[in-house]
Amino acid sequence: MSLFNVYPLNPIAITKAAGSRVWDDKGQEYLDMYGGHAVISIGHTQPHWVKRIEDQLHAIAFYSNSVVMPIQEELATALNEISGKKDFQLFLCNSGAEANENALKLASFHTGRKKVVSFTKAFHGRTSLAVAATDNPSIIAPVNETDNIIFLPFNDIAALQKCFAEQGTSIAAVIIEGIQGVAGIYVADDAFLQAIFAEPAESTLTIDLEKQTITIDTTGASESFEINAYKKTCMLNGYDDIDYLLSMKEEIEQFELNLNK
Repeated sequence: MSLFNVYPLNPIAITKAAGSRVWDDKGQEYLDMYGGHAVISIGHTQPHWVKRIEDQLHAIAFYSNSVVMPIQEELATALNEISGKKDFQLFLCNSGAEANENALKLASFHTGRKKVVSFTKAFHGRTSLAVAATDNPSIIAPVNETDNIIFLPFNDIAALQKCFAEQGTSIAAVIIEGIQGVAGIYVADDAFLQAIFAEPAESTLTIDLEKQTITIDTTGASESFEINAYKKTCMLNGYDDIDYLLSMKEEIEQFELNLNK
């Protein structure tokens, strides 16, 4: 059986990594400017990280979320301290795409609306709704096509305001990368982000501000979120090999209500 041909591959087989260096199967050393989609921001094989994973594997590798998992509660407490979002709750998941998928579903549950605003050159993942909000028709299958995604020009305040003037009451969420990574290094202007957060002042709109992994390396743990004075929002994705969704408690409670019907 052969591997599925997803990406064009560089003819390099990486077999070892430490810190910011990687080595191929011929012993050639490289300075790693990539970091595996930038998720290894603490460096490869960081000793504390390796030991915590090893200790956990010796204790228990996996169990269901149907029981109390103390280590998850420890993580929630730690992320609470790092993010400063004490009124938020944590939803752990397996990927950034899954965080985005659930955030958009949460926004729709909370608002009772269907429309989502995304932006040109956006990449939010390859799952059903996340890929629909991604501005790349080549990876959107016919089954993922929907009229519920509105694409606007990135950093265009006039287009944003026009959209909300015409369709604001049908919009459930805005999803935006503080720094677009896949498209290149395109930074959302402060004024543009502030204009987005200003729109839901008289509505129940939810803002999904996606923290692409590149953000951690370039602006710090949460700086890209803190440049705006906002309250009702979801924070997505995050730290080394952890993907999560942080949301206001009232929105999570609405999500739980729908799940338990």
